[in-house]
Amino acid sequence: MNVSLPALKAFESAARLGSFKAAATELAISPTAVSHHINNLEQRLNMNLFTRETRKVTLTAAGRQLAEATNQGFNIIQAGIDKVTAKDKLINVATTSSFAALVLIPALHHFYQQFPEITVNITSGEQLTTDNFTLPVRFGIREQQNQADIIKCEQFNLFSAPHIADRFISSESVTIYTTNWKNSDLPKAPLKDWLALNAL
Repeated sequence: MNVSLPALKAFESAARLGSFKAAATELAISPTAVSHHINNLEQRLNMNLFTRETRKVTLTAAGRQLAEATNQGFNIIQAGIDKVTAKDKLINVATTSSFAALVLIPALHHFYQQFPEITVNITSGEQLTTDNFTLPVRFGIREQQNQADIIKCEQFNLFSAPHIADRFISSESVTIYTTNWKNSDLPKAPLKDWLALNAL
């Protein structure tokens, strides 16, 4: 037998609160609408669910049985909705281990102070996660990216102890060490461009 969901909701609310007026307030509809929904439900089931008195409504035996079932049913639905919407409070971030350790994880404390209701799940590794529910953060070539997707622009430079830096001014030989990315598709360090820029 098909019964209307709004009628069941009106009945469940009135049965739980013991009042058509209180149910109307909870559901943001008029008491007349609540009464109309319940009357239609009773006609559909061909039985009285409430005993109506001047200022009071009381559940019948059948009403108590249906009230228990509808209450459990709506609680299950609400639990399901809560579980689904809880995903909106979870942010999955996939990035390299170095970016996670040096940037994201140190920033989490400040983030949680501002947004305590949100959980951030950080996974690190070289594989790029491609699902629609994970935010990937990776190093790439700026010109190949959508400008709105760029978080930060990095700048290449050399670092050394002060006494080593002086050798660049003189004609002394200097050994420069560079490293390679684990991901071979990433651009190499622009060492030659740096040397040309600095007339070295």
